[in-house]
Amino acid sequence: MQELSTLSRVVAVDVLVNGAQSRAQLAKKMGLSPATLTRLVRPLLDAGILVESGALRTGARGRSSLALDVVDGARRFIGVKLTSDSIYAVLTNLRAEILDSEVRKEPSLEVGDIVAAVAEQVDALTLRAAGAVDAVGVTVGGRVDNGETVADSPFLHWHAVPFRTLLAERVEAPLYLANDVVGLTTAQQWFGYGRSYADFALITVGAGVGYGLVIDHELVATGATPVSHLAIDPYGPLCPRGHRGCMTAYVTSGAMTSAVSQGLGRRVGYDELLRLAEHGHPLAGRVVQEAAHALGRAASAVTSLTGVERIILSGEGVALAEVAAAHLRAGCQEYADGHAVQPVVRPMTFLEWARGAAAAAIKATFPVAVTERRAP
Repeated sequence: MQELSTLSRVVAVDVLVNGAQSRAQLAKKMGLSPATLTRLVRPLLDAGILVESGALRTGARGRSSLALDVVDGARRFIGVKLTSDSIYAVLTNLRAEILDSEVRKEPSLEVGDIVAAVAEQVDALTLRAAGAVDAVGVTVGGRVDNGETVADSPFLHWHAVPFRTLLAERVEAPLYLANDVVGLTTAQQWFGYGRSYADFALITVGAGVGYGLVIDHELVATGATPVSHLAIDPYGPLCPRGHRGCMTAYVTSGAMTSAVSQGLGRRVGYDELLRLAEHGHPLAGRVVQEAAHALGRAASAVTSLTGVERIILSGEGVALAEVAAAHLRAGCQEYADGHAVQPVVRPMTFLEWARGAAAAAIKATFPVAVTERRAP
């Protein structure tokens, strides 16, 4: 197969992300002549990356033309999200739609044990898929270097672990390793809420604080902690790294539950904390309100620093933004000078994070010719 041009790849990704389209629609969107678009599409059809499907009405005197689409049912991907206590794995098609899933408790945080457990999950999902898998994506909270090494994961207590290399010895399919927020941002960019927008930011809250940024349709490398230790109040509580009043000290589930547990003299889980806040408990209410206010200030800061006004709030702990919505809005408005950002709350389960890992694998491998998909 001849090497695909950059523009041919752009056409293929547009069809994958936005669905079946006619040549006329694609040519108009990209500002190309029909002849140029046809030239770009030809190698994609020859390679089986795109196919001609049912007729689409073009709007010109009722005429219709054959739509160009991907064959999303012919390809399979696996996404795996590692947490501190469980491994979440999903099987998806080419558009990251979840077809199957599996959740297992981690046997331990020992690297060898997790490598074995992930390999077993991949084998199980591959077997149930009744065919070879095109690629596997794995995501982890923390810093990932060069797609190879978990440089630092505070949740797994890993440092400088060559995880992709170790797992590749047990997994036959092409394997990709990424930060978990990168995966989730990719899923939102290609297949989720951010698909229709050239610019957006994602802030996640839960066990940690994550941040993803897309500008002009490009995922921007942000590092692991540009928002997690953003200063909110110089007189606020301390985080585990000794920062006073940062986002980690205010909005992580551990910080919030610890504050309420200490005040009540007993262990309080995150779900109970939110219920107490909803029912007017003064201590729980204040903790949740301060967290929501801090989250709003972080969203406003992201907009101020990047110019991106569309902010998605997510993560397993994002329900705090709905419990204390007024305080979230107040945080957004505090330094907004009359132009407050209005973030969108999108709760996501850990299976959605695993879908993000699959999306990272899809982005890393698409487009690829059908004949090359499973080449050794």
